[in-house]
Amino acid sequence: MWFALLWVLSGLALIASFGMNWRRMRRIPRLSPPCLPPDPPLISILIPARNEERVIGRCVRGVLAQRYPNFEVIVVDDGSTDRTPAILADLAANDPRLRVIPGRTLPPGWVGKCHACQQASDVAKGTWLLFLDADTVPEPDLTAALLCHALATNADLVTIFPFLALGTWAERLVLPSFVALIVSIFPFERLSQPDVRPTEVLANGQCLFVRRSAYDAVGGHYAVRGEVLEDVRLGQTLRAAGFTVRGAIGMEYLSVRMYTNAREVVEGLMKNASAGSRSGGWRSLAGMGLLLGQAYGPLILMVGGLLGGGVAGQAALVAGLVAWLAGLLFWGMLYRGFYRLSPFYALLWPIGLLMYLSIAGWGIVQVWLGRGVMWKGRRYAG
Repeated sequence: MWFALLWVLSGLALIASFGMNWRRMRRIPRLSPPCLPPDPPLISILIPARNEERVIGRCVRGVLAQRYPNFEVIVVDDGSTDRTPAILADLAANDPRLRVIPGRTLPPGWVGKCHACQQASDVAKGTWLLFLDADTVPEPDLTAALLCHALATNADLVTIFPFLALGTWAERLVLPSFVALIVSIFPFERLSQPDVRPTEVLANGQCLFVRRSAYDAVGGHYAVRGEVLEDVRLGQTLRAAGFTVRGAIGMEYLSVRMYTNAREVVEGLMKNASAGSRSGGWRSLAGMGLLLGQAYGPLILMVGGLLGGGVAGQAALVAGLVAWLAGLLFWGMLYRGFYRLSPFYALLWPIGLLMYLSIAGWGIVQVWLGRGVMWKGRRYAG
């Protein structure tokens, strides 16, 4: 009897965890509708680019198409060896708002992206800085919506979750688990709370909209110059200095495709995981434990029920089955609502989670062994 009650309570706990996850996601605000103040301030849109010939033209054209009336665009070519410089030169020749800066040699102690962002901010004239990754695709109202949200929420930094486009099977299997772990580690919905601690702050470097005075006050990217997860560290540094950080879902205003094949998925996630293992601390372990429990807990209950028999076995089987259906519903809504994919991908969630944890674990081991991980021709020690 006691075993039957234990299995039922375990199933209920799993179902409740899915409900809490959905409630947390529903509490993340949406980016404010675009609006313009009477005197629109100058906004500097800053893009670091290294070997981005596949995406840089699309990104810059989207930036130049902003309906916001007062902005400049600065792209730093961070030592590209492909056609990125030629593409940028063609774009700059046709639009005076675009300024292309050849990146300087990477100094010791700096991560490449941090160095490129700092060079861009050094020459920027705006009272607000918008840092965008080169693989993002901005919609025409992105800049206005970010400014409106910052003013409406009294924010010094606004960061958003864009729409994440998933093309190949590797992306569709692995990246949702990666995003789920991030959301488990960092309570994104708490960013608007006045008591949010710096260690709870998450910032997404794909889109950082920061007040220039706040950015300069903490030392800009110089303050996080050696960090692979410079976006998270910059947000935490700003919060520790007393500035306000806000987060929102901005899928309607910005999209991104982080990787386009299995090799890029593996290399990119190894880099992020090796750096994130130091950033998340115990929350990383707790987040991984929760995701593994949600993915495989129902299966364990069902298998235990089939092997156990009796009242306890029947209770375990039913509890596991109901928890599994609750998980399918939750993951199905996740795939449909956030990735615009068939909810049937929910059936593959446990496999994708194991694939992600294997990639992340291997990246962490590589760093522990002193080998580091490679990304865009540079080796990172984690």
